[in-house]
Amino acid sequence: MQLAFLDWAIIAGYVALALGAGLVLARRAGQNTEEYFLAGRRLPWWIAGTSMVATTFACDTPLVISGWVREEGIWRNWQWWSLALCNVLTVFLFARYWRRSEVMTTAELAELRYGGPSAKLLRAVMGVFQSGITNVIILCWVLLAASKILDVLFDLDKGTALIAASLVALAYSVMAGFWAVVVTDVVQFFMALTGAVVLAVLAWGAIDGLEGVQTALASGVLDPERLQFLPSAGPGTWFDASFWTVPVASLAVFLGVQWWAYEYVDGGIIAVQRISASRSERDGVLGTLWYNVAHYALRPWPWIIVGVASLVMLPAIEVKAPFDGRVAEVSAERGAERLVVAPEDGGEPLTIDLRALESRGVFGDADQPSGWFPTQSMVAGRATALDATPIDSEFKLGDVIARTDPERAYVVMLAGLLPVGLLGLAITALLAAFMSTIDTHVNLASSFFVNDLYRRFVQRSRDARHYVNVGRVASVGILAFAAYLASLADSISDLFTFFLAFLSGVGPIYVLRWLWWRVQASTEIIAMVASSTTASLLQFAPQLFEATGWSWLGRIAAVQWQIPGLAENGDLTGPGVLLCTVLISTTAALASLLVVRPRRPETLVAFYRRVRPAGAWGPVRALCPDVAVARQARPVLLGWLGGMLLVYGVLFGIGWVLFGATAKAVAGGVAAAGGAWLVGWALRALRAEPEPRT
Repeated sequence: MQLAFLDWAIIAGYVALALGAGLVLARRAGQNTEEYFLAGRRLPWWIAGTSMVATTFACDTPLVISGWVREEGIWRNWQWWSLALCNVLTVFLFARYWRRSEVMTTAELAELRYGGPSAKLLRAVMGVFQSGITNVIILCWVLLAASKILDVLFDLDKGTALIAASLVALAYSVMAGFWAVVVTDVVQFFMALTGAVVLAVLAWGAIDGLEGVQTALASGVLDPERLQFLPSAGPGTWFDASFWTVPVASLAVFLGVQWWAYEYVDGGIIAVQRISASRSERDGVLGTLWYNVAHYALRPWPWIIVGVASLVMLPAIEVKAPFDGRVAEVSAERGAERLVVAPEDGGEPLTIDLRALESRGVFGDADQPSGWFPTQSMVAGRATALDATPIDSEFKLGDVIARTDPERAYVVMLAGLLPVGLLGLAITALLAAFMSTIDTHVNLASSFFVNDLYRRFVQRSRDARHYVNVGRVASVGILAFAAYLASLADSISDLFTFFLAFLSGVGPIYVLRWLWWRVQASTEIIAMVASSTTASLLQFAPQLFEATGWSWLGRIAAVQWQIPGLAENGDLTGPGVLLCTVLISTTAALASLLVVRPRRPETLVAFYRRVRPAGAWGPVRALCPDVAVARQARPVLLGWLGGMLLVYGVLFGIGWVLFGATAKAVAGGVAAAGGAWLVGWALRALRAEPEPRT
């Protein structure tokens, strides 16, 4: 793609701004680890909350969401909309606890909460998980999204795109740490939101808005299922297997299990870092509230609208097998993508030029390439999670052997619809979204490595600048590892779905550790190990055993699942993997409480005095008669309810306005107003909680 000088100037200006912020703030951030990883604990609520929003708006987000709309429909967004249930609860309960604990990382909480050798082990395990696994997985899918964007916009090969994207984000975040993260996040949030809204307005106009949608529905171009906020059930009743279609069963798992089983159920590493960096408990609470409203209620529709418009403008293109055979070759040449297939009977191979199938003329110029054509990453009709060139993949006559990648649609729409200036702004917005997520997770992974591994178990008595420098070196290594993994992956959605299941069994334990004194470090360790192991085996066991030569174990592991709505063709769906993981890991963790002797209540006094948690703390509370006990249940529960009404009322109210459902939109507005009143009442009630007596 050829960008105009104005477009390049906008992009260069933003990069210069980010690098400048890194240079200006480098000296302050280098003073000590609290400055480098927590901005000195001086953030006001609006910066802390905006930074949360900016970080969760990665460049992969619009690609995944518009892809979900294309593949399954608007309802699929419940996979992340459901998480508002736990994130709003954090506003009224867990945000206050995290700020009082004054920890730097979630792993550091282990020793404060539990104490003893098992707590040290838990801290080390969490340090390894967060610095070397979970944050790396997130970095991997964000880098993958960046490579897809640069592929469409600049025709860069995957390796070059990954290196370029990594170096830009790493430069300023390594210099100034969390200070650079939060300062640039504020700018990135407004730029990214502006770019998304502008593209959505132009895409909506390109299809003539609601009128164009109705025309596309009437002509059959647009499937009405794609526009539903809830999926359609099967023909039977609740008790019939036919009722539980894959979408309905998935929604049941999202709303009934995922939100409370989620690793981030009590805040999560992104929110906790910003809550801990806030200048007061009140700032942490208000920042988390602003994040929930902006993240769930205000941001989704620009991405969804582009996904809907792309269904009208960019038809899915499929290549079906002309015979039984196998994939003999997948081209890696830029601009000459092709697929070579060989027939089963040994006949002459057939070369399929994928570029020749490119959809042209969709933006008004039949001579202008659109970038919308079947891609090698979707060979055999699926994204290949670990292998981008599945040579020797077998197929039958009529099988889909290549098709358009739904995650590329957003970038194709961006490149085709935006004029000079606005194109530069939109590209800069995606760059800003990318950088805001990369810098956060690099900084987070580095903080776990330094605070919970290196300083805790390797070098405990070095000066502050030494630990900052170690953090900078760790940042480089962590991002390089993530870039390598991204070079092996192809589907952002698959990585995201696997990540949700990977530690999905720890959520109940993370809630209980605040509310019940009997939960122990061993309970968390068992939950983490059981969850990660179960999810990995359910997802990859046959492939892993095959790769190691133990194919007989792979055949045993290749269970033919028959769970209505949660298995397709004998394989578990993503929600199916999540549900099984939760059942196994939660059962194992809770069962351990029956055999492990509880710690003495006096060992938990320090934690109880600092955090003042509600719940079943009777034996510990008896040892702290001077700590006032507040009645929190009513304001917490009513605030949670109000937050749900506010977030979902605004979210669906906007959607109903866009699709012409006026009466429903009014109902959404009324619900949001009532929810806002409840939120305000709950926050005032919680502020009246008595401080501990000294």
